[in-house]
Amino acid sequence: MRTTGVLAFTLGCLSVAGCYHVTLEPIAPVAAERLPIAARVDVPAATATAIYEVHSGMAGFANSWTIDVGKAIVQYAGAYLPNAFMPGGDVTVRVELATFDVHDFEAHAAMRFTVVRGEQAIYDKTYQCRGEGYAARVVWGGAFAMKSAMRKTTDEALRMCFSQFLDDARVEHPTWVASS
Repeated sequence: MRTTGVLAFTLGCLSVAGCYHVTLEPIAPVAAERLPIAARVDVPAATATAIYEVHSGMAGFANSWTIDVGKAIVQYAGAYLPNAFMPGGDVTVRVELATFDVHDFEAHAAMRFTVVRGEQAIYDKTYQCRGEGYAARVVWGGAFAMKSAMRKTTDEALRMCFSQFLDDARVEHPTWVASS
């Protein structure tokens, strides 16, 4: 009888274990002061298809959350960069994910922004960004709150990287213009 109880408990736990897919909410184009340089945006395939899997004992270690980091980066590049630059191809702004990690319920992203004119990189900087930690949400809400927490912290980290790049672009863009 005791074996039956243990078996029933184990099967019950496994039945609530799940794999959750975390996609970020679509964001509207971000208003920005347009810089006087024409740029096209390039997100390499390795970045565009990046995913990250999270496990958490606090939210049920048998569960996993797969974050579509690459799809989010493509979406954020489309929301942040076209309004910041004139349309055209004087330069290419390449956006690459160097690293992505979640620990302590915080997303940590290292994103490399390279501005290329012709074949020459004229600006290259990696931004280290992080989202806030949302452990309290997970403590109270469990596995279902974990999905929301991962969405929010990833959003904050990515927004920070794009914002920091645009802040630097406002200062650096005169050096990106081709010499006549």
